[in-house]
Amino acid sequence: MTSMRDVDAPAARDPFSRFHTVPQTRAHHDVIDQIVFGIRAGLIRTGEQLPTVETMANLTGVSKPVVGEAIRVLREHGVVSTRRGVHGGVTIVTDDIPNALLRITTGWRSATLSELVEVRRPIEAELALLAGIRGTRDDFAAMRETLGLLKLALRDENSGSVLKYDHRLHYQIGLAARSEMLAFYQHRVLSESAPALDEYGFLHEIPELAISTHEAMLDAIESRDPTAIRSAADWHWRISNGVFADTDDLEVPDQPYTAARPPR
Repeated sequence: MTSMRDVDAPAARDPFSRFHTVPQTRAHHDVIDQIVFGIRAGLIRTGEQLPTVETMANLTGVSKPVVGEAIRVLREHGVVSTRRGVHGGVTIVTDDIPNALLRITTGWRSATLSELVEVRRPIEAELALLAGIRGTRDDFAAMRETLGLLKLALRDENSGSVLKYDHRLHYQIGLAARSEMLAFYQHRVLSESAPALDEYGFLHEIPELAISTHEAMLDAIESRDPTAIRSAADWHWRISNGVFADTDDLEVPDQPYTAARPPR
């Protein structure tokens, strides 16, 4: 027979076991993070210039030296180039953000891949539902363009481009949802997961299955049907979870629910 003492035993665990080391984050890390978000979401394109240092300082509420330090770090990681003079400025030279740069902007402990896949489920399912409500034709067109690039990357087995366009598509869904707070948390999770996924290698995925799950997600969002969106989001998560968990015992439906195909 279980006693109350036995039931209460877990309370004796170390109350500080969940504490983690705190990175020495400085203000310029937050500036870097905002720029990185813009690049990874496809809002700032390669070849485009950032605003002036003074403008960036006003936009972010920090001093010009802080912005200057952020630009220096981005330049050292090969993300931007700088040029002095009247025709100078800060130019984005690549949209491939190095893992080392992503690691300094997340501001949390390193999470396992399974933790990250798990936490993406509720965030991205809600963003997909909101995108179905609030998304515009322009939003959907941008997603379709990125999906086309993702298809090419998957079929060419270019793991670096697969990760970039996979994440860009999810960022675009987040932006279409018009929910800054949810999109912020999505960005943090995606930034944290990028190094882990890069090390894992996207080539474990079956290209055609990965394409079909993303196509189903976009079809559902464009339909604006909440039931279809939930089903497609769940299907996508189950496929991803099964791949990253490297397990054969996960029950995965062949296809998501659509308005023309009732759930089983």
